[in-house]
Amino acid sequence: MISKAVLAALAAAALGLGFDGAADVARIREEFRKAQPEAANRTNAALLDGWLDSLWKVASEAKEEDARFATLLLALQISDYGSTDSAKVWREKVRSELLTRYCDDPKRMADLMRASSTADLRRQLYERTKSKAVKAMCLWSEASGYFATLRKEKLSADTQKRLDEIMALLTGELADELDSRGRRYGDVAAGKLRSVNDLVIGKVAPEIEGKDLDGAAFKLSEYRGKIVVLDFWGNW
Repeated sequence: MISKAVLAALAAAALGLGFDGAADVARIREEFRKAQPEAANRTNAALLDGWLDSLWKVASEAKEEDARFATLLLALQISDYGSTDSAKVWREKVRSELLTRYCDDPKRMADLMRASSTADLRRQLYERTKSKAVKAMCLWSEASGYFATLRKEKLSADTQKRLDEIMALLTGELADELDSRGRRYGDVAAGKLRSVNDLVIGKVAPEIEGKDLDGAAFKLSEYRGKIVVLDFWGNW
């Protein structure tokens, strides 16, 4: 499914494509949307090639980078959907163009990762970019996959070692880089480590200090050994 971010980018960039280019992109976008539920279209090389050839021409002639990027992003999504050899060739061609032009642009690369996040793309982006923010984004995306696996099963020794290396980078030299929501990767990574390592069944609960409803100060540790129910709430 084409993401809302891509559709919005295409609409916002239409003026930069020129009338014919914008019309071609709109037509292809709609045809692709309708064709997606039909599995047979996955192997329709002529259909996919026609779309991708048109999008490539539009992107090549675009006068504004927003228009070019949005068109290439749609082309990548279409090539990702295809399973033919031709689609694979297009995928590499479009991906290479996107990385060559925009690999150091954190915002556009965040859009790219949302639209087509694969381990191979992430690896290529990490190797090509000079932007620390983009490198941090690639590492966090990789780490998130490992954490998802960790919820279901224990990681292999090699995978755990790789995850430890990533988290060391995100809490170390890349800690001050910001994610797409403006948060420091160091804070995000540290919070994740804390939740994985400390906030789990069998671990001692972290200390909580505050005041009860009567205004009396208390510490959670004072109730150790007793059954405690915590009710977090607030008024904003």
